[in-house]
Amino acid sequence: MGERKIPGGGWTVAVVVAAVLASCSQQAMDESRGGDRGGDRSEQQRSAPLSVAAVERMAARPGTDCPVHYDLAGAARAAGVAGAGAVEARSVEGERPDGADSPLAQAGGALVDCGYRLGEERIRLFTVAVTKGTAVNVLLPQIQHDAALSMDALLAYADRARRAKRGEPLLTSTGNVAAVRLPTAGDGDLALVLSIGKHHTRLSRDQVTKLATHLADQARSQASARGSRPPERSAG
Repeated sequence: MGERKIPGGGWTVAVVVAAVLASCSQQAMDESRGGDRGGDRSEQQRSAPLSVAAVERMAARPGTDCPVHYDLAGAARAAGVAGAGAVEARSVEGERPDGADSPLAQAGGALVDCGYRLGEERIRLFTVAVTKGTAVNVLLPQIQHDAALSMDALLAYADRARRAKRGEPLLTSTGNVAAVRLPTAGDGDLALVLSIGKHHTRLSRDQVTKLATHLADQARSQASARGSRPPERSAG
């Protein structure tokens, strides 16, 4: 529990943020004109209990159980992942802007990082919300770190993420990281980033896609997910 730091400080973050800044600004203009490819804004608000303000509150006081009520075991079963019943909750951390040059500060956002074990796989679920630009951009250094992407591959992924429809999982070339833009209640942009292992996973691309899809559905359906029992927490 506590605040975490997105990896990839220094020049890596600076290059990534600078490279996507122009595209983020253009996207914001397009969305203000009704050009958001995720669908009708009023429909998104009706189906999305999460908001930027809600994620900010979660990040400020993350608690001991993931404040976004993901049912990872249920999502894993639905995705056909073997050993789905062996889910252990491991960590809960929140991050808010720290310094004017940090990615979260530039995007006006916050994130919650919930860690699990699924058999031998380490899984992290990042729920990120921003008031400016695209939420996935904040986690590009994390995505690069976990998927071992080159800078060119990372920038190509960022461009695809910017254009992705809400609810549509976008996998890295390594297949172990997936990002999903989420509907938002109010202004701003939200995303779920699913990271499995480091650089690779035993799960198939189809399983990772389905897992990310089910988890994103849970993030949009917090009211029904609250009734589920959280996985047993491991002392490790």
